[in-house]
Amino acid sequence: MKLASRLVLAFALVALFASGVTTALIWQSQQRRVHLFLDRDLPRVIGRAPHPPGKPPRFLKQQLRLLRELRQANLRAALIALLVALAVGGWLAWRLTQPLEILTRAVRRYAEGDRDARAKVDDEGELAELARAFNDLAERLQQEEELDRRRVADIAHELRTPLTILKGELEALADGVLEPAPQTLQRLVEEVDHLSLLVGDLRLLSLADSGELALTLQENDLAQLLARSAEAFEPMARQRGLRLRLELKTAPARFDNARMRQVAVNLLDNALRHAREQVVISSWSQKGSACFTVSDDGAGIAPQDLPHVFDRFYRADPARARSTGGSGLGLAIARAIVEAHGGAISVTNEAEGGTRFIVCLPQKEPTRPA
Repeated sequence: MKLASRLVLAFALVALFASGVTTALIWQSQQRRVHLFLDRDLPRVIGRAPHPPGKPPRFLKQQLRLLRELRQANLRAALIALLVALAVGGWLAWRLTQPLEILTRAVRRYAEGDRDARAKVDDEGELAELARAFNDLAERLQQEEELDRRRVADIAHELRTPLTILKGELEALADGVLEPAPQTLQRLVEEVDHLSLLVGDLRLLSLADSGELALTLQENDLAQLLARSAEAFEPMARQRGLRLRLELKTAPARFDNARMRQVAVNLLDNALRHAREQVVISSWSQKGSACFTVSDDGAGIAPQDLPHVFDRFYRADPARARSTGGSGLGLAIARAIVEAHGGAISVTNEAEGGTRFIVCLPQKEPTRPA
């Protein structure tokens, strides 16, 4: 039996019990009062003594008829009360269960594969709140599924390019079209290195997602780490005609030096690819946090791309060329490492042009999940 039917039945039983009890009590009270009035008060009012015992009073028939009419009136009132209770109960049951019916239909459609199924509920109350919670959950699951599909497509895309190159080079070597010269073998090694790097990045992100990314936390200074990282990028900057400007202040914190160096390298590499004249690196301490920024003076990030720069494999360049974005995992890895430290990373467009990445780490050891 459906909930609406059970609610209507419950209303009917409650109304039947209440009207029955009320009718019985009223009937008993009326019966006592009528007998009292007819047997004692009425003769006194009309100034006539009651008939002798054993002889029925002259108005006995009227008394019985009055009691019968009162009983019928009580029964009609009880019946009317029951019908009204059923009508009102049925309407209330329908109003109460309508959001649940809508939600049930939406859940069934979603289970059958309709990912756009939503429960359209405009009412208020717990059931309506449940329907809205389902809509929020369905929206999030749909986004997650779309993201997973995109991730799978992106991984396939990233793996296909080096595998295609390797296959073509190896087939050419097997057919004798190419000689196993050092240059040819070096190209093969580079493609294998690219595959190894991609697999390593994916494994790192998988560990971060599961909370199993191992960190060796030690007392370090972000200023020193950034200075060493910038020094390693000096030759690349000079080659591209760019200047690295350091504005470093002491920023002590407990962090994994190797992992945070990976973050700094990813941000510096990204900034040097987009800068026009210079890249600015700064660090400082503030309110229990050690922070640093990496800023470039390039064209900045389009507003529609800004919320997605830390997504895996996301590139604003639709061509997805390696020269314009690597594997598309660098910033996603940076965010995973920073968040594993209990910190935060964000990006903004500078008012005068360019992009600024901001990283802040807590200066006390973060609480690691059990």
